[in-house]
Amino acid sequence: MYTVSEIAELLRREEPGGVVGLEPSEVQQVQAAWDMIRLPSAYEEFLTNMGSRAGRVLLGTDAFFPTILEMSEWADEFFEENASNLARPKDALVFAMHQGYLAYWMSDASISDPEVTLFMEGESKPMRVWPSFTAFLNSHYLDEPGVK
Repeated sequence: MYTVSEIAELLRREEPGGVVGLEPSEVQQVQAAWDMIRLPSAYEEFLTNMGSRAGRVLLGTDAFFPTILEMSEWADEFFEENASNLARPKDALVFAMHQGYLAYWMSDASISDPEVTLFMEGESKPMRVWPSFTAFLNSHYLDEPGVK
């Protein structure tokens, strides 16, 4: 399995200029927008390396700065609309949404590389669960079926 930084480097080789990370002040804006003291280290590494653009990975998904600054509000709406099927997990950190009907969240933002869950609007159970954020990124990089 590749590290987050290795995926960023591989994507840069595929598409020079297609991968753009965030400045430390922008990472701090994300933390503040999500009311977090500290982001999971794997996710912070993602933001630092690919937080504005990640080439073909997560293309078409709202997962990048500055759009992610509104993610907390969108997540609240998503869980309200799906309240009959899903309660918002207590420590979940929604970090990406795809066209408003798919939500990706980290189950416990207090650990360095948390489990990631993908949930589709109207469903009663998650579509997919990855054991870590790094595993989630690897599956997107490798274009595995069922990633979105």
